[in-house]
Order: sequence, then C-alpha cells, then structure tokens
Amino acid sequence: MPIDATTSYAATPDRVLAALTDEAFLREVASALEAQVQEVSSRTEGPGTTTVVRLTAPTTGIPPVFARFVGGTVPVTERTTWTSDGDGGYRGALDLRAEIMGRQALVTCERRLTPASGGGTRATVTGDARVDAPFIGRQAEGAVRDLVTQVVLRREHEVLQRRLGED
Repeated sequence: MPIDATTSYAATPDRVLAALTDEAFLREVASALEAQVQEVSSRTEGPGTTTVVRLTAPTTGIPPVFARFVGGTVPVTERTTWTSDGDGGYRGALDLRAEIMGRQALVTCERRLTPASGGGTRATVTGDARVDAPFIGRQAEGAVRDLVTQVVLRREHEVLQRRLGED
C-alpha cells in the first residue's frame, strides 16, 4: 500500500537532520505516540547516520476490525539510515517492522530532506506498507499506511516543529 507524505520546515536540511537523528528527539516522538521505549540509538558511521528505535506501541486508533486480534500493544523496530544526497539535502532509508498476530508488518520508505526554494526544507516520505496476512493483507496494509501517515508522521511533524521553534 503506497505511502506519500510531504511537509516543510523553515529550518535548513542540516538542522532538520540534526533533530531527526537526536536521541532525545526520538524519545520525545515515542512519548508523543504514548509508546514504551526499549532502545534508542543514533550512530554516525562512515558517510551516514543510523537511528534505531525499539518500542512497544499502543494500538489505539487501529480499525475496530483488527483491534480484537491485535491486543493493546505491538512491538515495533524502526531503523533509518541517513546519507547526504550531494545536493545540500539528505536521503534516509526507513525500515519499520512490527509483529502483529504472529505476522510481519513492514514499512519501507525513502525519506528526503531537500533545500526548499526561498530557504528551509522540503521533507518527503514515499514508500510502501506490507502485511504478511492471507485474506486480509490489503486491508491491513491500508490500516498500517493510515496509521503511519495520519498518526506517526503527524506526531513526528508536531514534535519537530516544536524542536525547531516553528510552532
């Protein structure tokens, strides 16, 4: 199921990336999602920076058709590797995995931070949500996509705006 979201910030791509890879910021986003954090790390190796967040996320907001099967929380691991794109911006490879009813939910996305004309940053997230579940896979993928775009990315955006002093 396709994922496509775009936001903008008045801050430069360097400043936006610094926030997105800051461990305190990642914990703040998890808190905004009401998730319990098991691990947060940010490591710079070679030309890039990799963040890893492992948490237990509440299932609040999932469609009722799935709620009775999923339970109150799901374990989630999110890994993003950021590298320079050579044009003053950054490219992030996002891999998010959750275990739901013994099935794998996988979100793979490309995140881009590009300089906006007139200053600031254009932030895009494009990718795909997949759920390994016969019979209900497409419907579950739609629910995962909606959760990522309407809850996770929106809360991240809100926290990032506050962090950058743009609220």
